[in-house]
Amino acid sequence: MNIMNLASQAAAMKGWPMRREANGDLRIEVVTQQGRTQVVNVTMAFDGDRDPCAFVWSKCADVQAKNDPWALLRLNMQLSYGRVALKGNEIIILHSLLDRTSDLTEVGKTLFWVAKAADDIEQQTYGAYTDVL
Repeated sequence: MNIMNLASQAAAMKGWPMRREANGDLRIEVVTQQGRTQVVNVTMAFDGDRDPCAFVWSKCADVQAKNDPWALLRLNMQLSYGRVALKGNEIIILHSLLDRTSDLTEVGKTLFWVAKAADDIEQQTYGAYTDVL
């Protein structure tokens, strides 16, 4: 649960609103640019070796709204923090972190850059943002 504490600390330092969901997820509304925010979720999980890790993710579009999967794959090559993924019928930006080795700088950067990538796609797709806390 190191990442949950670090994510809470990063959000508090930046003044980003956050709340804990009933399922244990942390939701943080990250400021991405003047007048725009993006909700980022932090979900605890386990990796293939059963070590605790976290998925840091943000919805950026519905599947029906994006009709160029090749562009999304090209975007994966540009992302330093995260990758494009499919969660149900939603396109998300997803990044994973190993719980025991994460630090405040890494978690803070992950929160921001996942938010920024998702917000950029959302803005290109819809022209406005669609999710806030």
